Amino acid sequence: MIATVGLVLAVTLIASLAVVAFDSGGPAPTTDPPPVRRTGSEVDIGAVEGKPQWDRPPEFSLADGVDYRAEIELEGGEIVVLDLYEGLAPEHVNNFVFLVREGFFDELTFHRVVPGFVAQAGDPTATGTGSAGYTLHDEPLHEGNEDALSVTPIGVVSMARSGLGASSSQFFIKLGDQAHLDEQGFTAFGVVTSGLDLLYAFDSRDPANVPPPPAGPRIVEIRIIEQ
Repeated sequence: MIATVGLVLAVTLIASLAVVAFDSGGPAPTTDPPPVRRTGSEVDIGAVEGKPQWDRPPEFSLADGVDYRAEIELEGGEIVVLDLYEGLAPEHVNNFVFLVREGFFDELTFHRVVPGFVAQAGDPTATGTGSAGYTLHDEPLHEGNEDALSVTPIGVVSMARSGLGASSSQFFIKLGDQAHLDEQGFTAFGVVTSGLDLLYAFDSRDPANVPPPPAGPRIVEIRIIEQ
Protein backbone atom coordinates (compact mmCIF):
# COMPACT_ATOMS: atom_id res chain seq x y z
CA MET A 1 0.00 0.00 0.00
CA ILE A 2 2.82 2.45 0.92
CA ALA A 3 4.63 1.74 -2.35
CA THR A 4 1.42 2.33 -4.31
CA VAL A 5 0.80 5.68 -2.62
CA GLY A 6 4.40 6.71 -3.27
CA LEU A 7 4.09 5.85 -6.94
CA VAL A 8 0.87 7.84 -7.28
CA LEU A 9 2.49 10.87 -5.66
CA ALA A 10 5.51 10.59 -7.93
CA VAL A 11 3.29 10.45 -11.00
CA THR A 12 1.35 13.46 -9.74
CA LEU A 13 4.60 15.38 -9.29
CA ILE A 14 5.86 14.45 -12.74
CA ALA A 15 2.56 15.53 -14.28
CA SER A 16 2.58 18.88 -12.50
CA LEU A 17 4.28 20.87 -15.24
CA ALA A 18 2.84 21.31 -18.73
CA VAL A 19 5.16 20.30 -21.60
CA VAL A 20 6.07 23.26 -23.80
CA ALA A 21 8.14 23.57 -26.97
CA PHE A 22 11.94 23.70 -26.69
CA ASP A 23 14.15 25.99 -28.77
CA SER A 24 17.92 25.66 -28.47
CA GLY A 25 18.81 29.37 -28.87
CA GLY A 26 19.02 32.20 -26.33
CA PRO A 27 16.06 33.43 -24.26
CA ALA A 28 13.64 36.06 -25.45
CA PRO A 29 10.37 37.20 -23.81
CA THR A 30 7.11 36.03 -25.35
CA THR A 31 3.65 37.52 -25.13
CA ASP A 32 1.65 34.61 -23.80
CA PRO A 33 -1.48 35.79 -21.94
CA PRO A 34 -1.03 35.93 -18.14
CA PRO A 35 -3.07 33.76 -15.79
CA VAL A 36 -6.23 35.20 -14.27
CA ARG A 37 -6.29 35.88 -10.51
CA ARG A 38 -9.56 34.54 -9.14
CA THR A 39 -10.98 37.00 -6.63
CA GLY A 40 -14.29 38.47 -5.50
CA SER A 41 -16.95 35.81 -5.10
CA GLU A 42 -14.48 33.13 -6.18
CA VAL A 43 -11.54 31.76 -4.21
CA ASP A 44 -8.17 33.47 -4.71
CA ILE A 45 -6.07 30.42 -5.59
CA GLY A 46 -2.82 32.38 -5.67
CA ALA A 47 -2.43 32.96 -9.41
CA VAL A 48 -0.23 35.94 -10.28
CA GLU A 49 -0.66 37.95 -13.47
CA GLY A 50 2.08 39.44 -15.62
CA LYS A 51 4.95 37.03 -15.05
CA PRO A 52 7.34 37.00 -18.03
CA GLN A 53 7.63 34.03 -20.37
CA TRP A 54 10.64 33.05 -22.47
CA ASP A 55 10.93 30.87 -25.55
CA ARG A 56 14.16 29.14 -24.47
CA PRO A 57 16.30 28.55 -21.36
CA PRO A 58 18.70 31.26 -20.19
CA GLU A 59 22.30 31.51 -21.33
CA PHE A 60 24.80 30.16 -18.80
CA SER A 61 26.04 32.99 -16.58
CA LEU A 62 27.25 31.52 -13.27
CA ALA A 63 30.63 32.87 -12.15
CA ASP A 64 33.52 30.49 -11.55
CA GLY A 65 34.49 29.91 -7.94
CA VAL A 66 31.31 31.41 -6.48
CA ASP A 67 29.17 29.59 -3.91
CA TYR A 68 25.51 30.33 -4.66
CA ARG A 69 22.85 30.35 -1.98
CA ALA A 70 19.24 31.48 -1.95
CA GLU A 71 16.95 33.01 0.66
CA ILE A 72 13.22 32.41 0.28
CA GLU A 73 11.30 35.07 2.21
CA LEU A 74 7.80 33.95 3.14
CA GLU A 75 4.81 36.24 3.68
CA GLY A 76 5.27 36.35 7.45
CA GLY A 77 8.91 37.44 7.14
CA GLU A 78 10.34 33.97 7.80
CA ILE A 79 13.36 32.89 5.76
CA VAL A 80 14.16 29.51 4.21
CA VAL A 81 17.84 29.24 3.19
CA LEU A 82 19.03 27.03 0.32
CA ASP A 83 22.56 25.96 -0.54
CA LEU A 84 22.61 25.56 -4.34
CA TYR A 85 24.58 22.78 -6.07
CA GLU A 86 26.35 24.97 -8.63
CA GLY A 87 29.19 22.45 -8.94
CA LEU A 88 26.93 19.41 -9.36
CA ALA A 89 23.94 20.75 -11.28
CA PRO A 90 25.19 23.97 -12.90
CA GLU A 91 22.52 24.17 -15.60
CA HIS A 92 19.68 23.90 -13.10
CA VAL A 93 21.28 26.34 -10.66
CA ASN A 94 21.84 28.75 -13.55
CA ASN A 95 18.16 28.41 -14.48
CA PHE A 96 17.02 29.01 -10.89
CA VAL A 97 19.36 32.00 -10.41
CA PHE A 98 18.14 33.53 -13.68
CA LEU A 99 14.48 33.24 -12.68
CA VAL A 100 15.18 34.63 -9.21
CA ARG A 101 16.99 37.66 -10.63
CA GLU A 102 14.13 38.25 -13.05
CA GLY A 103 11.71 38.34 -10.11
CA PHE A 104 9.79 35.39 -11.52
CA PHE A 105 9.15 33.75 -8.14
CA ASP A 106 8.13 36.94 -6.31
CA GLU A 107 4.55 36.67 -4.94
CA LEU A 108 4.10 33.10 -6.20
CA THR A 109 2.81 30.47 -3.78
CA PHE A 110 3.55 26.93 -2.72
CA HIS A 111 0.66 25.64 -4.80
CA ARG A 112 1.12 21.97 -3.87
CA VAL A 113 1.89 20.81 -0.33
CA VAL A 114 1.87 17.13 0.59
CA PRO A 115 2.98 16.72 4.23
CA GLY A 116 5.75 14.17 4.53
CA PHE A 117 6.38 14.36 0.78
CA VAL A 118 6.93 17.74 -0.91
CA ALA A 119 6.24 21.48 -0.93
CA GLN A 120 6.11 22.70 -4.53
CA ALA A 121 6.26 26.24 -5.97
CA GLY A 122 7.18 28.17 -9.11
CA ASP A 123 3.84 28.15 -10.99
CA PRO A 124 2.26 31.55 -11.81
CA THR A 125 -1.10 29.87 -12.43
CA ALA A 126 -1.08 28.10 -9.02
CA THR A 127 -2.76 25.14 -10.73
CA GLY A 128 0.29 22.92 -11.19
CA THR A 129 0.38 23.47 -14.97
CA GLY A 130 2.30 26.76 -15.33
CA SER A 131 5.90 27.36 -16.36
CA ALA A 132 8.37 30.00 -17.54
CA GLY A 133 7.54 29.17 -21.16
CA TYR A 134 10.45 26.88 -21.97
CA THR A 135 11.71 23.44 -21.03
CA LEU A 136 15.06 22.56 -19.48
CA HIS A 137 16.99 19.35 -20.13
CA ASP A 138 17.78 17.06 -17.19
CA GLU A 139 21.25 17.50 -15.72
CA PRO A 140 23.67 14.89 -17.12
CA LEU A 141 24.69 12.29 -14.54
CA HIS A 142 28.27 11.04 -14.23
CA GLU A 143 30.50 9.45 -11.61
CA GLY A 144 31.13 12.78 -9.91
CA ASN A 145 27.52 13.73 -9.23
CA GLU A 146 25.26 10.69 -9.50
CA ASP A 147 25.03 10.02 -5.75
CA ALA A 148 25.20 13.69 -4.79
CA LEU A 149 22.20 14.51 -7.00
CA SER A 150 19.97 12.01 -5.21
CA VAL A 151 16.57 13.45 -4.29
CA THR A 152 16.13 11.01 -1.41
CA PRO A 153 17.39 13.20 1.49
CA ILE A 154 14.88 15.40 3.31
CA GLY A 155 15.26 19.08 2.41
CA VAL A 156 16.64 18.49 -1.08
CA VAL A 157 15.43 20.94 -3.74
CA SER A 158 14.62 19.56 -7.18
CA MET A 159 12.81 20.50 -10.38
CA ALA A 160 9.24 19.37 -10.98
CA ARG A 161 8.51 18.35 -14.56
CA SER A 162 5.97 16.85 -16.89
CA GLY A 163 8.36 14.20 -18.22
CA LEU A 164 12.02 13.46 -18.87
CA GLY A 165 13.85 16.64 -19.86
CA ALA A 166 10.77 18.82 -19.41
CA SER A 167 11.27 20.99 -16.32
CA SER A 168 11.00 24.78 -16.38
CA SER A 169 10.23 26.94 -13.33
CA GLN A 170 8.44 24.66 -10.87
CA PHE A 171 10.57 23.27 -8.06
CA PHE A 172 9.85 21.11 -5.03
CA ILE A 173 11.44 20.67 -1.62
CA LYS A 174 11.47 17.21 -0.05
CA LEU A 175 9.60 16.96 3.26
CA GLY A 176 10.16 13.24 3.73
CA ASP A 177 12.48 10.39 2.72
CA GLN A 178 11.07 9.21 -0.62
CA ALA A 179 13.79 7.02 -2.15
CA HIS A 180 11.56 5.94 -5.06
CA LEU A 181 11.94 9.41 -6.61
CA ASP A 182 15.54 8.60 -7.52
CA GLU A 183 14.20 6.06 -9.98
CA GLN A 184 12.34 8.89 -11.76
CA GLY A 185 15.54 10.73 -12.65
CA PHE A 186 14.69 14.11 -11.09
CA THR A 187 17.54 16.63 -10.92
CA ALA A 188 18.39 17.88 -7.44
CA PHE A 189 19.98 21.32 -7.48
CA GLY A 190 20.17 22.36 -3.82
CA VAL A 191 19.26 21.62 -0.22
CA VAL A 192 17.58 23.51 2.63
CA THR A 193 20.11 24.52 5.29
CA SER A 194 17.74 26.59 7.46
CA GLY A 195 13.98 26.93 7.80
CA LEU A 196 12.86 23.40 7.04
CA ASP A 197 10.58 23.59 10.09
CA LEU A 198 8.69 26.42 8.36
CA LEU A 199 7.89 24.12 5.45
CA TYR A 200 6.76 21.36 7.80
CA ALA A 201 4.16 23.79 9.18
CA PHE A 202 2.49 24.34 5.78
CA ASP A 203 -1.08 23.11 5.48
CA SER A 204 -1.84 20.45 2.90
CA ARG A 205 -2.89 21.81 -0.50
CA ASP A 206 -3.85 20.00 -3.70
CA PRO A 207 -4.38 22.33 -6.69
CA ALA A 208 -6.41 19.63 -8.44
CA ASN A 209 -9.17 19.68 -5.83
CA VAL A 210 -12.65 20.84 -6.89
CA PRO A 211 -13.59 23.43 -5.84
CA PRO A 212 -10.04 24.82 -5.85
CA PRO A 213 -8.48 25.51 -2.45
CA PRO A 214 -7.41 28.99 -1.27
CA ALA A 215 -3.89 30.18 -2.08
CA GLY A 216 -1.01 28.33 -0.48
CA PRO A 217 1.85 29.94 1.47
CA ARG A 218 3.13 32.94 -0.48
CA ILE A 219 6.73 33.76 -1.38
CA VAL A 220 7.47 37.48 -0.95
CA GLU A 221 10.74 37.17 -2.87
CA ILE A 222 13.78 34.97 -3.35
CA ARG A 223 17.26 36.47 -3.08
CA ILE A 224 20.52 35.05 -4.41
CA ILE A 225 23.57 35.29 -2.14
CA GLU A 226 27.04 34.92 -3.66
CA GLN A 227 29.94 33.88 -1.43
